Amino acid sequence: MSEFNHGDSEVPGTRDLHGSEVACINATTFWPLLHVMESAWLEHGPFALWLMDVVRPRVLVELGAHKGFSYLAFCQATKWLGLATACYAVDTWRGDEHAGHYGEDVFAQLNALNDRDYAGFSRLLRCRFDEALPYFADGSIDLLHIDGRHTYDDVRSDFESWKPKLSSRAVVLFHDTNVRERDFGVWRFWAELQVQYPSFEFLHGHGLGVLAVGADIPVGLRPLFEADTDQRSAIAAAYARLGRAVSREFVLDQVFRNLGAANTAINQLQAERQSTQAENANLHAQLNEKQQALQVLRQAFDEQRNIAEQRGGALAMEVKTECAA
Repeated sequence: MSEFNHGDSEVPGTRDLHGSEVACINATTFWPLLHVMESAWLEHGPFALWLMDVVRPRVLVELGAHKGFSYLAFCQATKWLGLATACYAVDTWRGDEHAGHYGEDVFAQLNALNDRDYAGFSRLLRCRFDEALPYFADGSIDLLHIDGRHTYDDVRSDFESWKPKLSSRAVVLFHDTNVRERDFGVWRFWAELQVQYPSFEFLHGHGLGVLAVGADIPVGLRPLFEADTDQRSAIAAAYARLGRAVSREFVLDQVFRNLGAANTAINQLQAERQSTQAENANLHAQLNEKQQALQVLRQAFDEQRNIAEQRGGALAMEVKTECAA
């Protein structure tokens, strides 16, 4: 495996605690993620890219896609690596007590994006997990990502019901292994699985468990499970740092979006203010014109009144004179 250097300095997180090169990181790990969005899975994006490179699954199934960040990362890697992977996301896209309930727009946006970029190898199956089981042959799935309901009973049921569908080289991912509130029980089931199968756990990003269920572990994936304690610490630290970079990218993007929206609002207010000022100036000019016209009318009225008074006085004198005569 090659070293990764940035100028004359080593990229942080690419060596273990003893200075030897860290396994489980390659050029794919550092690819830019195309679909960064709000997601509890955000900090595992770099690992998803590397995992697809070393596992190269024939069939990938994700149980619980929500907005689609993790699934789209898998699809991006499939496309960029030129893999022959058939990708499937299974979800009702209605939400639950953990993910929250949401509207039709979530599915519509993901479906549109999937159709645009990955329609050649990706399908969204809108149904319950158990309803999707008949669509997959036993022993056919190489990579299964379980991220649906997160209670102990639910995650155990998902694993056991889909286990017959896994191949001899299958890898299973469990998200939220490091969440212990709100009745999350993935951590409990994960503790049971760790003593039965080769495993690796990332604690950042709400926790991600990687399980080698099949007997034929992909060659490129073996260093992850064979790593000693120090190497595991180095691998976890490297991906935690890479994950934070993705998370910060999302936060900065949101900040720039908010700044852009604020600038747009400010420009709109300034334009409205200028328009109001112009309108006020126009109204003021019209008022001046009307006041001037009113002044002219008053002068004319005064002149006519004076003329009328003069004529009235003259007429009165004439009448008085005639009466005297």
